[in-house]
Amino acid sequence: MPFVLSQLTGDIYRKAHEQNMTLSMYLETLDPSPEGSKLDAFERLLKEAGIITQSILERNIFASQVDAFFRTEENKYLFPEYVARTLVQSMTEFPLYQYLVAKRTGINGGVYEAPYLDLDDPKNKKAAEMRRVTEAADLPKATLKIGATAIKLYKYGRAVGISYEAFRRMTIDLFQILINRIGTEAANNKVAEILTVIKDGDGNNNAAPVIKQTDLGAQAGDKLSRNSLVRFLLKFYPIGGCDTVVANEDGLLQILNVLYPEISAATLADQVISQGLNISVRMPQNLVTNFTLLYSPDIEKINGKEAIYGINKATCIEEVYELGSTIQEADINVINQTKAVTISETSGFRKIFKDSAKILVLD
Repeated sequence: MPFVLSQLTGDIYRKAHEQNMTLSMYLETLDPSPEGSKLDAFERLLKEAGIITQSILERNIFASQVDAFFRTEENKYLFPEYVARTLVQSMTEFPLYQYLVAKRTGINGGVYEAPYLDLDDPKNKKAAEMRRVTEAADLPKATLKIGATAIKLYKYGRAVGISYEAFRRMTIDLFQILINRIGTEAANNKVAEILTVIKDGDGNNNAAPVIKQTDLGAQAGDKLSRNSLVRFLLKFYPIGGCDTVVANEDGLLQILNVLYPEISAATLADQVISQGLNISVRMPQNLVTNFTLLYSPDIEKINGKEAIYGINKATCIEEVYELGSTIQEADINVINQTKAVTISETSGFRKIFKDSAKILVLD
């Protein structure tokens, strides 16, 4: 039997939290979406409630007012999850954020004791090596431990001054624009924290190793060279390669000068030859692979020298967020009818593997 609007009660969020789920996840367990369905369980409830969240001008269909969420007791329970979904979507689609975060984990509470596999530990390093084991001998065992320092969560968001009456009479698609702007600013603030964790670690002895360009064969004062960039990328062997590079304005320009040098006659001749002969090179080890190049003004110099951050995205940053933190804020708005609408999420970041990030200093 499908889960219908009349079954929504005030403790629906509590039941979801007890299962370590968001409301959207919990509703899917109660009313799984058929394969190929365009709507999930939450969206089907919005449709049943007659709440239109997006205008379709070519069909002469217009978004409902926010007040549609408060027409009935059941409708009201949909509002906090709508705010949460919209905020999370706007944050996770922020360009820098989506290329830096490997995964998001929901938890109950304000701190997170994360598991770590310390491959710098000689025992773990030896145990992680895939070597031959003599018959009947025990397999080497690497130990996964809880970090010495718990990951603290902080609130990201904003309060918006708006009368409760104006808030309810606003169209939902206009309200969504407001949430998206808050989400974008929150994501930008998160990026600054992510870059700090990449560089300094999360308090569990996992700061990124700093590699000087002079250690890679360059002379002091040299601009970034092709050789230095390639040697830096090779430092990520064998963990899967460096697939994301972040730099500030000056660092970005140096990278672009390496990637797109001025075309000389010799270079042009090389291109003609390679295209004519259809030459290609395969590097299946991902030693020097395509990487995502990102700009951030939050990349600071190290000892007065430009720094370039390199990461393996899939093994670097995990975001931990408090389940229901966005919902609690929306619920307060509904209950207290405040003049300042607060929209936020409580989250923090941790580094999954220490060697997933390295920093190149252009000394």
